[in-house]
Amino acid sequence: MRRTFARAACLALLIFAADASAQTRSQPLSPGDSTKAGSESVDQLIEEAQDLFIQEKSIDARSKLLKALELAPNDYRPHMHLGEYYLIEVAHFRLAFRYLRTAEELFEKQYGTDFDNMMLTGGPWQDHANLLYLLAEARLNLDNYQGALDTLDRFGKLYWRSSYPGTRAWVLMKLKRVDEAIQVAQGGLLRGAETGRTFNILGILMSVKHSRQLSLDAFARAIQAERALGKYGQPATPLNNAGEVYREMFQDDLAEASWIQSLSFDDGCDHILPSLNLAVLYMDELRLFQAERVLDDFQACFAAKGIRSDTEHRALLAMARGRLALRKGNPELAIELLNNAMERQQWFGKIGTNANDVQFSVLLTQAQASTALAAVLKDRIQPSIAEAAKARALIPWLEFRGWWLNRRARNLAIDELDDFEDLEIRNTDTMLEYPTLGIGLSGLPYRALKTKIDRMTEDDRRTVASAYYNLYLGTNLLEDGNDSAALVKFGEAQSDFREVDRMVRAELIAKTLQAREKARWFWSSGSEAEQCNDIKLTHELFGLLPSHVRYNDLNLPVTVRRADSDSELIDDISDMLLSTRFREFDTNLPCSAKYQLVINLLDRAPGEYDLHLFLEDKVKGSVVAQLSKTVTGTESELIELTNAFVDKVFSHRSDPPPAPLPKLDIMAKT
Repeated sequence: MRRTFARAACLALLIFAADASAQTRSQPLSPGDSTKAGSESVDQLIEEAQDLFIQEKSIDARSKLLKALELAPNDYRPHMHLGEYYLIEVAHFRLAFRYLRTAEELFEKQYGTDFDNMMLTGGPWQDHANLLYLLAEARLNLDNYQGALDTLDRFGKLYWRSSYPGTRAWVLMKLKRVDEAIQVAQGGLLRGAETGRTFNILGILMSVKHSRQLSLDAFARAIQAERALGKYGQPATPLNNAGEVYREMFQDDLAEASWIQSLSFDDGCDHILPSLNLAVLYMDELRLFQAERVLDDFQACFAAKGIRSDTEHRALLAMARGRLALRKGNPELAIELLNNAMERQQWFGKIGTNANDVQFSVLLTQAQASTALAAVLKDRIQPSIAEAAKARALIPWLEFRGWWLNRRARNLAIDELDDFEDLEIRNTDTMLEYPTLGIGLSGLPYRALKTKIDRMTEDDRRTVASAYYNLYLGTNLLEDGNDSAALVKFGEAQSDFREVDRMVRAELIAKTLQAREKARWFWSSGSEAEQCNDIKLTHELFGLLPSHVRYNDLNLPVTVRRADSDSELIDDISDMLLSTRFREFDTNLPCSAKYQLVINLLDRAPGEYDLHLFLEDKVKGSVVAQLSKTVTGTESELIELTNAFVDKVFSHRSDPPPAPLPKLDIMAKT
């Protein structure tokens, strides 16, 4: 999960109005640098820019500052305020940093660098305080955490502002100095630090220490303080973070309510995290269309902000959309989006995760997408011998690529991610898709994985988390060839998952079916009871996540009804369908098939037919998928229709209904 660090509420308020320092003007550079009229003109332009920032007319303010810069290129003030503009309004962090560094150089050229022995009062020194603070923010946004802390050290020796403890605590947390960060935040609150920001960060730190109730109490205080600021407050930030804590506690309904409430505030789409968290929750519950809608709404809301860059969310958004495409049944699109997620540069200064977390997560999903595409190619009928040969060569390459990507991910986790801290289920700041993590862990030695899990579960009493760990251990055993032991672990996991844990249940069913198949002798189909049990599980898996049947090399048992059994064309299309992911149900078994393939052929004109394909749910009496096309009976037409129908059948069709949302006590406290 991720943690947001609250942006300065309203750029103009932070620099120009929040502190007394925002109301001052610096000295002229030197007696000969500009005429009096010119100097007054620059002062006037800067003052007008300040007023425009307060009015939220930032583009007009930038124009004033650029004109001031043209009139006085050696004046540090236009550089400083342009740096501020690009830092907070546009999120162009590199350009902002260049402006701010130039401003610092010009300031030191005019006033020197021996600040310890100067009387730090008056306009220039309040500008210097703002400049140092902005430089720290810029370095933070550029992921230069030690540089940000060094700059804050310089600031702290000379100045104070109410937002300083929160900012310093956040940077310390990014540097993994959590205990020190807690002391800074608590000390800041005693000294009168900015309540909303500091309690928000304290709540994050308490969550990192697994003090979840203390974390929620801190977020409640932060929400109260932010709402009290009216239009200048940012209650969406602590509310989003509270949702993450609820999710850590497997209180998913409260997490969902928190993120929906967060998105209802004006600052709800200032950052992607509330939307991304909600989309991830919906994906875990297989509410895939709702997840897609949440991401679409975020993009539309963010686009309405006009000038702000997407550098703080572009990789995260591509990763989320890649996962969605994969689960919905389109591994080709998933691979394209996930490649974009790996290639797009993103800054992580204002969120708790980092580039390694995202890379680890994307590598695992890329591996799944590669093996999924290999499975799709296995059942896709090729139109020519050449295409079939190409597919046969591509399948092992994709499977090898999946293995290699998983290996890269494991090495990254061991080397860079604090001894694989993300293995803890729903770990703070992680980007992982936990339901499918087990296959990524399968290359680890079983004893090492179990030792790691045993160490984590000593203090983890979350029942659902234990089910995840058993799934991971079982998957590791399965990939190592110990099928019987894997089935034991899968059985232990099954009873602890909840109805809402749909994706992880789908993963558990798929691995259970694979383990049962591998545990049998190759000539045996198992007893009738075992076969019926497998059919029941396959039906359940198909109802949960159709693409998972296909991706895991499983077949859907169906009965076949041919509307005209004497038609050679129907026999051809039936044979094609049964060569893909459909398996004709054995009617001698003491159980029934839930699904039925219906093939209907109607004469349209001489040499033309209307071919209708249906997959029916015989229990519900409904159509699961259908496809119709006018054909002449050529092989290429039948191949195209068969492939399109299989794609449609094993794609996501509908979301489960949402459950009623509970009342948010954390809002009632405010």
